[in-house]
Amino acid sequence: MMKRKALALAVGLALAPCANAQVTSKAGSEWEFYGKFYPEWASISGSSPTPNGTTGLSTLSITSSTSVAGTPPVSNSGDSNLVHRSEMLVSNSNIGFRGSKNLGGGMKGIWQVEQTVSIDEGVGSTLATRDSFVGADGAWGTIRFGFMDTPFKKAGDVVGFLGVSSGNFVQTNPVLRQVGFAQGSGGPNRAARFHERRGNAIDFASPNYFGGMQYAMQYSIGNPDETTITSNPPRNPRFVSQALKYERGPWYFAVMHEVHFDMFGGSSQFRADRAATLDPVTGTVTAGTAFRAGSVLRNADDPGVHSKDSAGQVTAIYKAGGHTFEVDFIKKLYKETPESGTFASATGHFVSYTNNAWMAAWEGRWSNAWRTAVTYVSAGAGTCTLFNAACSTAGLEGSQISAGVSYYIDPNVYVFALYSKIANGASARYDNVSNGAPATGEDVQQTAVGFAYTF
Repeated sequence: MMKRKALALAVGLALAPCANAQVTSKAGSEWEFYGKFYPEWASISGSSPTPNGTTGLSTLSITSSTSVAGTPPVSNSGDSNLVHRSEMLVSNSNIGFRGSKNLGGGMKGIWQVEQTVSIDEGVGSTLATRDSFVGADGAWGTIRFGFMDTPFKKAGDVVGFLGVSSGNFVQTNPVLRQVGFAQGSGGPNRAARFHERRGNAIDFASPNYFGGMQYAMQYSIGNPDETTITSNPPRNPRFVSQALKYERGPWYFAVMHEVHFDMFGGSSQFRADRAATLDPVTGTVTAGTAFRAGSVLRNADDPGVHSKDSAGQVTAIYKAGGHTFEVDFIKKLYKETPESGTFASATGHFVSYTNNAWMAAWEGRWSNAWRTAVTYVSAGAGTCTLFNAACSTAGLEGSQISAGVSYYIDPNVYVFALYSKIANGASARYDNVSNGAPATGEDVQQTAVGFAYTF
């Protein structure tokens, strides 16, 4: 009972408006409560989706491969998927708890539990949805175990759009670190992007060398229930992420590399049409919409095919007065290899896709109150290879431009206004939409005004 009372008192002190957020537990661990809320009122609209029946689209934009009932594959509906609407969004508004304890010899134990908070609806919030870990820190570096951003994610795309880009439509990763054909039923397939937070991760960061150089590495395996392409047939999904960064004076440089084993693979978008129904008793397939058959062109339906997706990125930042400038370049490679060395009779099976993208960002701090930001991202159509078949990436290019302004009422409280537009190529579906997803080729335009409070 006394322990529960002590914990309740500690939490009460952390939450009290006039109290210091940092407290010390009976175990001698110093810990603090922190967070950031940044709700916004947003408007979204879509325009110019690729008309149905358009020819000359990318081979990889086709989301159905073979039809059970004989209907041809389709790649676009010709209609907008987005309803012009206004809504309240809270992005990655979050609260967290973290702490440390001196272990002697210059070493300390560290921990953190952080989670998003749905302050607009009051539902769906659970513990440890963001960086959460336990570990140790010393002169030799920092090691952590848990659920964390990869070094690749943290070392690039650094500026952070007015402090509200996390989970917001002005984030650049949907175009910079994703590809235009990797779509699931409700939006982008996150397994295809290189901007992840990974579970079951072991993360190491070295101390600083040469006045500002640091190396970081993370290895992670998938959860037993991870269903990216792992459940049937079984897979062994894993990440290896590395970053080397150097920061000194007004300059920041970073080079990153990350590999995903059996997480996505370019063939994951190929699915047989929803054009048949399977009778579970007789096994008879008849016309209908309830059953989607397996596809010989999809790695999830072929245990003999494995994927290895990799990316390399370089980042440079320069600060001059109140202005910060950043440029990033990334090269992504998605590749699949059969264990037998050949795809046998699966003509048209995905083999590889290479995509390059770059970003330029600027943030200006004009005074203690006013800040502005602009980002531009461009992704090329890329190149691809299919087994014993021609492959086209026509129309898989995309770009995004975002602009915003913020006004600080207090160092911890500010209002902001945002604008962003994604222009999709005729075959692309780059997507920064919180609810829903654009149609093939559909451009997405969003605006918002919001309020941010950091504590």
